[in-house]
Amino acid sequence: MVRLVHTADWQIGKGYGNLAEEAACLLRKARMDAIDRMDAVARDFDAAYVVVAGDLWDSPTLPMDTVHECFHAIGRLELPVLVIPGNHDHGGADGIWHRPEVEASQQRYAPNLRLLAQAEPVVLPDLVVLPCPLLRRHSTTDATAWLHDFPWDTLPADRPRLVLAHGSVDNFGERVHHNVIALDGLPTAAVDYIALGDWHGFKQVAPKAWYCGTPEPDCFDKEGSGKRSQVLLVEVERGEMPHVTTQSTGEFHWHQLKTELSSAEDLHHLQQQVDGCVGNRVRRDLLNLDLGHSILDFDSHDRYVHWSQGLREQLLVVVGKGSCTAVPAGDHLDALLNRPQDPLVCSVATQLQQQCLEGPSREIASKALAELFGLVRREEQAGRA
Repeated sequence: MVRLVHTADWQIGKGYGNLAEEAACLLRKARMDAIDRMDAVARDFDAAYVVVAGDLWDSPTLPMDTVHECFHAIGRLELPVLVIPGNHDHGGADGIWHRPEVEASQQRYAPNLRLLAQAEPVVLPDLVVLPCPLLRRHSTTDATAWLHDFPWDTLPADRPRLVLAHGSVDNFGERVHHNVIALDGLPTAAVDYIALGDWHGFKQVAPKAWYCGTPEPDCFDKEGSGKRSQVLLVEVERGEMPHVTTQSTGEFHWHQLKTELSSAEDLHHLQQQVDGCVGNRVRRDLLNLDLGHSILDFDSHDRYVHWSQGLREQLLVVVGKGSCTAVPAGDHLDALLNRPQDPLVCSVATQLQQQCLEGPSREIASKALAELFGLVRREEQAGRA
């Protein structure tokens, strides 16, 4: 039995160009620091290898200070790190792995890293690795195709067999035309574990095949799985089913919430949801909050504005979608609907209130109702003056 730490998609040097530079710097640092966190995990697990199923780097043009720092961290692992090229760091002639200065840095700082850039068996004393590297960013050829008719009886019979591949085995809701992997072309009995990279979430896609996700999350969890920042701890033995467990390694937490507010109770429920996600952490969370077409009375809207301001001070990033509009309610609304001296205002207010409750123009109607209330109030104040 051999113990492995399965990881992928480090994408060291990721730009985060859609975020403020301060936040982007902290997130890039967290991705680098994740290597040391993986080191602690590997030691506790007594792993024999760390296997990286592609995309260790984010692009082929990274600056050398980033490369040096990464290799230095890998060198501190003090156990073999087996890596295949993925689509972001493909193994072609124009890829990052062929830059002479990158090769020199790896030899100096991370001699324990072994790049498996050829589709051929790598026979180790206790493991057989079957690498399926990508040699270009977008390949129309299945990287595992060389294994579909492989002479399996030529491999040692006493060592577990690890397939290491990067690509998509499913469209995951998107149309994919490149880097597609056909797992059904691999004989189940001939391999013992298939370590996959490319998809940034945790997922078992076949009895012996897993996507591990990323050691540090890099996007919001659209699927709601909650598992985007971990490595997999794998115990693999020839002819046996692998034993796989997850180990969280993320520092930052990315949350995605969608709701629509129409009352003080809705706002209170949302506050409880966010508190449950964030707790007392400070600047370690990112929130993507979609409010749809939320409509609150003036008092509730004031509380929402005050709460959201505090949230932006506590969290690293808050991405806001939708809108939250303040509209008159209670006595404020009655002041518009019950104006016998202004029948036109009453009529318009009644129509706008109905549109606020239903129909496709709720957001526009709510803003118009708020504007109407403000106009009437200003006229009344001017009359009293």
